[in-house]
Amino acid sequence: MQLPQLNINGTDRDVLLDDYLRARKALNHAIEALCAAAPHGRDYQTLHAGSLSLALSEHADRMVALRKVLAEIETIAEHIV
Repeated sequence: MQLPQLNINGTDRDVLLDDYLRARKALNHAIEALCAAAPHGRDYQTLHAGSLSLALSEHADRMVALRKVLAEIETIAEHIV
């Protein structure tokens, strides 16, 4: 992962850090919202066998993806500090 290099011609440290902290906050909200939207069996009961399992697996993959992005944002923010 490429990390930003603070320099005299670049974005101010505080501005850059604030941008990443806002991104982190938004990702945390997205993770919370996605958790609330987790698949529930009642929404898959009329579909084919295994549809809930597939939906749960796909949901888990989305959670992993969001958490991965969050971890990267946190790494960048820590680097800026």
